[in-house]
Amino acid sequence: MKLKALSTDDLEQVRLWRNGQHSALRTPFLLTAEQQEGFYWDVICNRQANSRYWGLYDPIRNFIGMCGLENIQWENHLAEISLLLDPFLTLDKYGTEALSLLLEQGFMYLNLENIAAEIYECNPIFRFWTEQAAKYKAKTATLPNRKYYAGQYYPSLYINFNKGAYLEYENTVIKSA
Repeated sequence: MKLKALSTDDLEQVRLWRNGQHSALRTPFLLTAEQQEGFYWDVICNRQANSRYWGLYDPIRNFIGMCGLENIQWENHLAEISLLLDPFLTLDKYGTEALSLLLEQGFMYLNLENIAAEIYECNPIFRFWTEQAAKYKAKTATLPNRKYYAGQYYPSLYINFNKGAYLEYENTVIKSA
C-alpha cells in the first residue's frame, strides 16, 4: 500500500463512502459533489491549510481510501487523524497498514509529537481502534455523551498516539523481523 496525492475522481468515491457512514462522523450531514470539490481545492490543494491528506492505493485494488492529518498545530507538534477506507475492505489488513503509514508520515516527516483520534462507541470499527491504541501503547480517555446518533448519546474514546511510543513499537517490530 502507498500514499499518493488525491485526485478529484478519488474524492467523489470518498464522498460516496463518507455519506454512507453516519455513525462514524463528527458531522453526519450528507456532502454534495460541489462541497466535496470545494474541500479538494480549499483544503487538500492548499499548502497553507492546517491539514494534509493522501490517497491510499493498493497495487491490486488501486484507490482504497483517504487518510489525513487535520487540525495540525505546528507550534505544538500535534494533529488529529482522519481515515476513511472502502467499507468492503477488512480493517485488520488495510486499516492497520493505513494507520501505520499515516503515523509514519506524521511522526517521521511532519515532525509531530502527538497524533490524536476520537472514535465514537457507535462506530462499527470501534474495536479496531481500541486494538490499535493498545498496540502502540497510546494514552486513552473515555469521554461521555460525545455523539448523538439514532436517538441516543454515545461516549467516545479519545486516543493519543505519541512519537516515543510509536518509535518503541516500530523498533520492536524491526528487531523481531
